[in-house]
Amino acid sequence: MKINWLWDTTLNKVRVKKILHNERDPRFYIYAEKLFSRVDDPKEAFSYVSKEAFCRQWPVVRKRIAKDAWARERAGFWQGIYEQTLSIPPERLSVAQRIKELRVHMGYTQKEMAKRLGVIQQYVSRLEAGRENLTLDTLKRIAQVFDKDLIVQLN
Repeated sequence: MKINWLWDTTLNKVRVKKILHNERDPRFYIYAEKLFSRVDDPKEAFSYVSKEAFCRQWPVVRKRIAKDAWARERAGFWQGIYEQTLSIPPERLSVAQRIKELRVHMGYTQKEMAKRLGVIQQYVSRLEAGRENLTLDTLKRIAQVFDKDLIVQLN
């Protein structure tokens, strides 16, 4: 059973979402601290706070979480998400998401795809997370695994 992360507040999720969409709201840090110390699902968290706002406000929120011994370990998790979010260009994330979509559509596991590429499964995991800077040669090999054409376009 999933526990409501707003268990100790009288505001509902709609009102909290409105607060977290406005970084200038004086209550922003109160609810951001609750969110990031209680939620361990980035998809859920980013439905309340945009990734851009998270990146701008994380240093302050992290300091607030670090003061709470119970929540301190969550700061490490979100610090990793913060570093990942800052360092991955959106274009690379877009390509990574497309590779994962194709792999899942073809019914391959990461291990099966890795075998077809001649790499280890962890490399495929890094590809799909956008943590690998792909070369055109690698993209061509990936396209061949999926029996797709590779089209590179500069706009």
